[in-house]
Amino acid sequence: MILKDCLESLYLYEDPVNFEIVIIDNRSDDDSREIISGLSDKHKNIKFIFNKEKVSFSEANNTGIEASTGEFVLIMNPDIIFTEAVFNKLTEDLKNIDGLGAVIPMLLGQDGNFQNRYFQKYPGLLQYIYFYSVIAKLFQSSETLTRKYLHIYSEDFDKEIEYVDQIPCAFFFTMRNVIMEAGMMDDRYELFFEDVDLSYQIAKKHKLAVDTSIKVTHLGGASFKTSDDYWLYGRFITSMIVFFRKNYSGLKTNTLKFIAGLNSRIVIFSGRLIPGNEDKDRYRSRKHRYFLDQLKNSKF
Repeated sequence: MILKDCLESLYLYEDPVNFEIVIIDNRSDDDSREIISGLSDKHKNIKFIFNKEKVSFSEANNTGIEASTGEFVLIMNPDIIFTEAVFNKLTEDLKNIDGLGAVIPMLLGQDGNFQNRYFQKYPGLLQYIYFYSVIAKLFQSSETLTRKYLHIYSEDFDKEIEYVDQIPCAFFFTMRNVIMEAGMMDDRYELFFEDVDLSYQIAKKHKLAVDTSIKVTHLGGASFKTSDDYWLYGRFITSMIVFFRKNYSGLKTNTLKFIAGLNSRIVIFSGRLIPGNEDKDRYRSRKHRYFLDQLKNSKF
C-alpha cells in the first residue's frame, strides 16, 4: 500500500517526537481501514479519521488540519517517499526567512528529475489556449511559452531558496496561522485547483518557495488512478473556471467559459468530419461531452 510505504519512509528519516500524523480516509473501498488501524497501533502519534461519506479533497484536508495541533502544518499526499530528513530545514525556513508563508523541498519523480509540471503559473486565458485547447499541440513544444505561461524549469534554479508562484498540495508545508489566515482550503473545488487557490490566497501576503537543498520523491498520481478517466478533463476545466470566478473578473470568467465550450464543440464536430482511431475518437468525444454537460449544469 502506498500510504504504508510513505509512512515507513517518514519514520525512517524523521524523529516521531517532533510531529503528529492525521490520516483522513475518504471512505476508501479497499483494505485501507485495516492498514491504517494497524499503523496507528504501531505508531502512537498517528490519529485517523474515517469519513462516512466521500468528500472533496479540500474538505478532507480541512478536517485533518482542524484535528491537528501543531504550529506547523504539512498537507501531504500518500504518494510521497522521504529520502532524507526535511522537517527541521523547512521549519527553519519558515521561522527565519522574512515573509515566507509556505515552502516545499525539491519534488522529484521516480526518475530523479524535478517535477516541473507541479509548479505551475497561475491560470489565465492564454494558458488555456496554448496548453488545453484544440490548438495546444501547436504550442506545447515551445519552451518560451511553457516558461512564461505554464510552469517553471529547474534549470532556472541557482539559489537554495527559490521563490515560485505556487506549490502543490502533494507536499505543502506552512504555518497554522498562515493557512487559517488564507481561509484554509476552499471546498468548492471538488478536484483540481484547490492547491492553486490556496497558493493564490497565501501569496497575497506571503512568499512561496522551493528549498532546493532538500528533496522528497513524489510517485506522481499514484494515490489517484482510474482506468476510465474521461471525466478528468471536464473536472479540470470546470475547476479552472471556479478559480477564475473566485479570483478574476467576471469578464475573464465568462470569456473562459465561452472559449472552453466552443473548444469542446469544435473537437466533437471535427471528430465526426475527420475520423481517425475509432477508440481514440470515442474517448475524446466522451470527455468533451462530459465537460459540456458539466458546463451546462454548473452554477458558476
